[in-house]
Amino acid sequence: MHRVLKRSAAGGLPVLAVSLVFAGHVVQGGPTTSAYAQTWVSPTPTASCSADASGPGCGAGGTTSTPAPSGGSAGDCTWKEGGSSVVGIYGATAPPQSEWTWLSDAEYDAVVAWMGRHGVIGLGTAPYTSLGVVFCPDPTVVGVFTIGTLSTPPTAENVLGLWAVSQVAWNPPNVGTSPPVGAPAVVNLPTYLYLNPGAWQTFTATATAGGVSATVVAVPEQVVWTTGDGQSVTCPGQGVPYNSSYGTTPPSDACTYAYTATGTYTLSATVYYHATWTSTGAGGLGGDLGLVPGPTVTEQITVQQIASVITAG
Repeated sequence: MHRVLKRSAAGGLPVLAVSLVFAGHVVQGGPTTSAYAQTWVSPTPTASCSADASGPGCGAGGTTSTPAPSGGSAGDCTWKEGGSSVVGIYGATAPPQSEWTWLSDAEYDAVVAWMGRHGVIGLGTAPYTSLGVVFCPDPTVVGVFTIGTLSTPPTAENVLGLWAVSQVAWNPPNVGTSPPVGAPAVVNLPTYLYLNPGAWQTFTATATAGGVSATVVAVPEQVVWTTGDGQSVTCPGQGVPYNSSYGTTPPSDACTYAYTATGTYTLSATVYYHATWTSTGAGGLGGDLGLVPGPTVTEQITVQQIASVITAG
């Protein structure tokens, strides 16, 4: 079926086109000989602490940390990206080369041929607003990617690792607190924060397309808690629930936070994983992505003041 998408004045329709074509992450694409990609200029979204307050470096206080630089050894691979653009169905004819000026003649021909045999791969969170290509070596196409919102920009050194990370089936953690969720915490007394053991495990995933594969190993390293009162705290482990044997001295593997004001707060937790990756079919490309976030989970917590009455004795 031939389908042509016209650009609206507000630029909303091209974004919709992306959701129709590239919803989800395509790992092993089938033949796409009747569909090619066309680009239109559109603003590129940016991530911020207001959008993801659980990220390292966010929060008004606490001990958040910054991920290690993402990278690896690119070898004879290069990464080229088409800039701020969106991708939609063009029809049975390849997009004109005049709209792909970021590619050389040889690169353009190789990309059109690759897209005639494989599904375009989605990276990051929709909307997908840019198109990029990995060549190993140039102009041999290893993969064509649509790029959404990512905490780490894709490069020749890391894009295949980011692709593998996008395939990880994370086990979302369950948040636990002492006092337990549903019971009030107390102002100026430590609240114990912890996660279910199933969330604290190593995850692996492999992504494959066109004779190229990338495998990632993600090892849990820390939990970033945002406490809902403008603060955040980073703990090196999953934490433990309170035990009366602790008394007033939390053990070394405990993660605690003391609220300073009464109220109801949204408590969130994100496990950060140290991710390393390897590949096949791409000249041995591999590397270290540093810390990557798993899913964020939230709970509501109520904090109350202990009232006391002093009487003359």
